[in-house]
Amino acid sequence: QIHTYNLLHINTQTARAMAIADGDWVWVESQWGRVRCRAAHSQAVEPGTVWTWNAIGKAAGAWNLAGDANESRDGFLLNHLISEELPVRGSDARVSNSDPITGQAAWYDVRVRVVKAGADEPQHSEPQFQPLRRYPGMREPPQELAGLATAAPPAKALR
Repeated sequence: QIHTYNLLHINTQTARAMAIADGDWVWVESQWGRVRCRAAHSQAVEPGTVWTWNAIGKAAGAWNLAGDANESRDGFLLNHLISEELPVRGSDARVSNSDPITGQAAWYDVRVRVVKAGADEPQHSEPQFQPLRRYPGMREPPQELAGLATAAPPAKALR
């Protein structure tokens, strides 16, 4: 994992037409749920569509992260926006809403509505959950690893 947060990438012209500035908090809503996250203007996204990395957001305490880790405050998951099953069509058969090869959730094709969040709303992602507790016997995460992803590489690594 390179970043501790993810952004909702939205076409610059689309965002401006909706009065969404680069870095604004927005609500992303589908018929199944909604999330609050930060928007980022991008010319690499087609007008009328949005894109993000998924699986960056984590519940506070998950993966032995601190209760106030960026992953839980600034990261978000698309899972709250997608259905686990496809709509029933013509039969009573229930079909998983997943990639038939990998089994991964089909989060790449959900229709959403993006709405600018209110200025008076909390400045963190939603939904938020109670922090997970460490399992019995689980050690505290080592502090010497903190920040290595953003630290400069050792001089030897540059040769």
